[in-house]
Amino acid sequence: MLSSIPADAGPILWDFFVKALLAIVCGGLIGIEREIKQKPAGFRTNILICMGSALFMWLSIHVGLDLSAARGDPGRIAAQVVTGIGFIGAGTILHSRGRITGLTSAAMIWVVSAVGMAIGSGFRTVAVLSTALILAVQVILGLVERRLFGRCLMREGEIAFDDDRGRTRKEIDKLLRAQESQSVEASGLRRAGDHMILSLQYCSVHPLHKKFIGDLWKIEGVREVRLNT
Repeated sequence: MLSSIPADAGPILWDFFVKALLAIVCGGLIGIEREIKQKPAGFRTNILICMGSALFMWLSIHVGLDLSAARGDPGRIAAQVVTGIGFIGAGTILHSRGRITGLTSAAMIWVVSAVGMAIGSGFRTVAVLSTALILAVQVILGLVERRLFGRCLMREGEIAFDDDRGRTRKEIDKLLRAQESQSVEASGLRRAGDHMILSLQYCSVHPLHKKFIGDLWKIEGVREVRLNT
């Protein structure tokens, strides 16, 4: 087994250093796209996933060299990465109000791990091409998807209003129920000093949310409408 680094381990360490840098670059590029879209698995998370998978794959190969004489399985470490990464991906999937979110983030974690494993096993060109294809799918095909299928891009927002013994909230609820789709929906309510704040999710692509925002300002008691664009 590998218990220590031999004196002539310079080429081995250099090989790992180059692969680690490539994993940081590939994971970082994908992480930037995720960070721009304000997803839970962002810049640093994708870097760590890609680099960690590369490290496990690298260890699997080098530990496997020592195990070959003992008839061990040199791929046992790499095999566990595929299983273990599923637990991280599952943590990004949420189910709320009949809508499932986080599937794309979970899939991204899975594929970033695959990129890291490709780097760790020495297939650097495959890793770079995969990174480019992943970004193309997320950016280019994402635009095509929204134009062709009208897929909603959900964002967070807040409405600050005076409660007025529940009258203002009643008018806002009435406006929410009047929506013809799920382009806007409430997600929470809290008090902030002398007024209330209603959290909501809205689709920045769907045109109905623009009319909804305009109608909100017509309600007496609404102080402010804050949207994360």
